[in-house]
Amino acid sequence: MEAPSVAVVGPEDQRPPLVATAEELQLMLNVIEREVLPQTRESVAKHGNKVFGAAILNPDYTCAVASTNAETDCPLFHGEVKCIYDWSQRTPPSQRGSLARQSIFLCTHEPCCMCVASILWSGFNKIFYFFPYATTSAQGIPHDINTMHELWGVASYRKRNKYFASACLQELIEGLEDDDTKKKELKEQSERLLGAYNAMAEKYHREKADNANNTLVLD
Repeated sequence: MEAPSVAVVGPEDQRPPLVATAEELQLMLNVIEREVLPQTRESVAKHGNKVFGAAILNPDYTCAVASTNAETDCPLFHGEVKCIYDWSQRTPPSQRGSLARQSIFLCTHEPCCMCVASILWSGFNKIFYFFPYATTSAQGIPHDINTMHELWGVASYRKRNKYFASACLQELIEGLEDDDTKKKELKEQSERLLGAYNAMAEKYHREKADNANNTLVLD
């Protein structure tokens, strides 16, 4: 039996690259620092969950929902999936499609294959993330890259496709003009966030062996 044909989306069918002004980048970093990070810090300390979080933003970059990893409640509750679940609980079914298409999905870490597919299936088409896969691996959790390689023999999903476009906040900050007065401030905030997430990752790894509720295969 012949395998079904797969239509490869050409550049003309991909969503355009995501862009953000310095002010919009700062709004997104503020959501991570003020809305997501406190939840994650508490979740790591109290429940021994991983350090991943996410938020769904309104078109004006204000936070609609912020959530964090809750794998000790349910193995599927990565930060992004938990965020989608929380959002769906407060968003009427009749409004979810249109709201998703207007909203911005913000991740602390580049989403894994399950999470990026969940974001797609939920209808979001703009994905920003702060830490790329390389940082996630450096924080001791290489499963995102490993699962994509084992399942599909690839190192990553396509960052731009017909369903969504994704972009790394740190790369967008680096791309700002050097004379942009906010660039230095954004880089300082980025370093502060990196330090906070590295500390939480170290705590997670240090304590996970003694956490009776962490029996995850991919810990």
